Amino acid sequence: MTTPVNTQMTPQGLLVPRKAIQKWLKQGLDVIQDEGRIIIQPKSAVKNQRERVLRVLESGGMLTPVEPLPRGHKPLRPAEQTRLAHKLSEGGSLYELVGEERKDRA
Repeated sequence: MTTPVNTQMTPQGLLVPRKAIQKWLKQGLDVIQDEGRIIIQPKSAVKNQRERVLRVLESGGMLTPVEPLPRGHKPLRPAEQTRLAHKLSEGGSLYELVGEERKDRA
């Protein structure tokens, strides 16, 4: 079902009548601002709270796509993970930890 909405372009942007927006929200629609556009969609399009949070973070530029691991990447051995976890749990500033780590390599 399509219903035309009378809009008006102003120096501040697109003006959409308040009644139209209130009606959309009462019908259970989401109004989402995206790059250069506004998306009006049914709430059912966002299946759960996690997806909604991810969508908000992504639209705000705070979430980036996952990049593949570099070629030849090898995960840390469990012993190395344990050593690092213990070292980080001891406290101290990040500056001190970096200094200690660099000392071991020199």
